[in-house]
Amino acid sequence: MREVIEAFGVNAVLGTFAFVLRAVRLSGYVGGVLLGSMVYLGAGRQGFGVLLGFFILGTALTRFGYATKEARGVAEEQGGRRGISHTLANGTTGLLLALLMGIARMAGWGGEETQILLKLAFTAAFATAAADTSSSEIGSLWGRHPISLRTFRAVPVGTEGAVSIEGTSAGIAASAVLAVLAWVSGWYGPVGILIVTIAATLGNLGESIAASWGMKSRGHHQLLNFLNTVTGAVLSVLLALLIGRPY
Repeated sequence: MREVIEAFGVNAVLGTFAFVLRAVRLSGYVGGVLLGSMVYLGAGRQGFGVLLGFFILGTALTRFGYATKEARGVAEEQGGRRGISHTLANGTTGLLLALLMGIARMAGWGGEETQILLKLAFTAAFATAAADTSSSEIGSLWGRHPISLRTFRAVPVGTEGAVSIEGTSAGIAASAVLAVLAWVSGWYGPVGILIVTIAATLGNLGESIAASWGMKSRGHHQLLNFLNTVTGAVLSVLLALLIGRPY
């Protein structure tokens, strides 16, 4: 019971700060507190730290240069305040992995190696979401020569699925930050940083390819974000199994 109170209390306090600072809408506040509390219980303080790192990084980058992005017509709506749809799209994969992590731990399934694979997948899910947010926000602000991954031709800044050196580099950096954060917490060895960063980058590029075919413009924006995190999580496990035990 103490763990439940701690998880909900921490998330309620942080969520209230986020709402007061206009980082989230009411739906995002409620959804974030519930999702964050369950992640806290399933993945522990370390896992919650990864989730919190993603939220802080994403919020900061969304607000960075917002006036310029708004003038270009590429800024997030409602001042960048996130709602429940963003919470579910970016957090569902991580939530399911956190719950699986907790269940496996309590039931004694799989042992240490299974736990590390789940931790890699969890971190990669949020690292992929962070890469997507960072590449979009920085690319729309500083991207000088965006191209479409479908035609490999130059396209205007803000075009769905377009990539730029600046945006892609920001995405890689963001995923590496979360990968290092999980490593510092003791979740996996240094090889895990490489695994998570590569998986997140590939997942992010995969979403860009899908978006370049008009998937986002057809109303599948949040679905693509969800599949993006699933792809990153799956790729991290496959890479870990290919490379060997990452610790």
